[in-house]
Amino acid sequence: MADFSKLSDGELICLNRSESGCVAELISRYMKLVFSIAGKYSDTADYEELVSDGMSGLLSAVRNYDVNKGEFSAFAAVCVENKIKNAVRRCVNRSKRLADEEELSYVADVSPSPEERIIAKENNEKVLRVIENELSELEANCIKGIIMGLSYAELSKRLGVDRKSVDNALFRARNKLRRIYNGQICPE
Repeated sequence: MADFSKLSDGELICLNRSESGCVAELISRYMKLVFSIAGKYSDTADYEELVSDGMSGLLSAVRNYDVNKGEFSAFAAVCVENKIKNAVRRCVNRSKRLADEEELSYVADVSPSPEERIIAKENNEKVLRVIENELSELEANCIKGIIMGLSYAELSKRLGVDRKSVDNALFRARNKLRRIYNGQICPE
């Protein structure tokens, strides 16, 4: 087995990236770097997770290093730091999600009671009766379409009228409904 310890980083990379001895030598040289960077961020994330991600960054540096673009040590440091920062972000986001989920679990039950459901149903029926009895057919269809989330263009196409007719019908319908609910007009 060759003695890789006497070779420079660049020579190890050039020699053979797939040679396990070369990779092992580079890892042993830069292991302290990984531990050091992981230590800087250990107060915000799990140290073992950071070391694991840092090692992944180091292996990525070994695979992707271009000898014509500077020193391996600088490239490895950037790769390791970026990978660890990503792990920290993941951990922080996970903590936020867990906090949000925990907060949601303490939200009071705001679902309507049976009485409130009956009242809401009666109110909905009243509104539908008012729409049917007080609005023209076009106005009622336009209001119903808007409630269903249709656009003016979709309403125009479905009802076979131009967009301006839809706009005018909605304007009239809203005014009538506003007057009815403000008590200016008494529905039948």
